[in-house]
This record gives sequence, structure tokens and C-alpha cells, in this order.
Amino acid sequence: MLMPRWYLTTPDWFAELPTAIRSGDDDQTVTNQHVRPLHDGPLVGPAETDAAMGVALLAVEQLGEAMTHATGCELARLLCGLNLVQAHLTQTIQRIAENVHGGSFSGLAAVPDTVVQDLTDSLSTAGSNGEILAGHLKDAHLILRSVAVAYLSLHRQA
Repeated sequence: MLMPRWYLTTPDWFAELPTAIRSGDDDQTVTNQHVRPLHDGPLVGPAETDAAMGVALLAVEQLGEAMTHATGCELARLLCGLNLVQAHLTQTIQRIAENVHGGSFSGLAAVPDTVVQDLTDSLSTAGSNGEILAGHLKDAHLILRSVAVAYLSLHRQA
């Protein structure tokens, strides 16, 4: 679950832009088919972890390909969504660092303390840097929103 933090614009991506185009019934059905296996239970093993990572990687890859053309994309929703994705990644990395530090992962007991500390430090740094990236995405989103609000208010007055 995503925790509120300074680098988040809003945790409610769909409510961010009430006039945004919504997926139709067919699109929602396809989305539900992809998401359902991920909500059937906690990720407890390698197969479940691989499945979740596979879906995430395919989604990011598809988004990257779509950005080569950037047609039909709502920039504000894209920035808001990327901010949320980065926030989830950041908080996941930070939880992994906490669990490595606490020795929660199987097999860590056999790893020398200095290696575990180096791993914890590296993951903690990645988590901190993730916060910075999410913060920049938040700033970009807020800049775009402020321009959109100013633009809309000028046209309403005209």
C-alpha cells in the first residue's frame, strides 16, 4: 500500500482529472484480466514475484514505445501516473532495505554482516534517490496543472 509522502501529488490518479477520457467497458475488462491474478493473494514465492514483475515490465515497455509518438496522450495524467509508479517503486525499495537490514530474507543469515550492510546502504540510497525522482515528477505535474488552470481561467473570462 502506498503511504502518503512529500513527493506525491495525489494518490487518486483517476480523480486527478475528472474530465479525462475513461476506459470503455472492453478496455476495463482487459485491464481486470491482467490485474486479477495480482490481487488473488500475496506475492509469496518466486513464481508470483516473477509474474508481477513481468506484468510491470511489459506495461512500462509498452508505455516507452508509445512515447516515441506521444500522440493521444494526456500529459497531466501521464505525469501523475509516473509520479505514483515512482512512489510505489521508491517505497518498495525502502521496504526491501528495511527487510534486508532486519534479516528478513531467507539466506541472509549466511551472508557476512559487512555485505548485508553494504546491500542495505545501497538500497537505502536507491530509495532516497527514488524520492528525489518522484519529487521532480510531482513538480512537473504541478507546473503543468498550474498552467492548465491559468489557461482555463483566462478562456472562461473571455
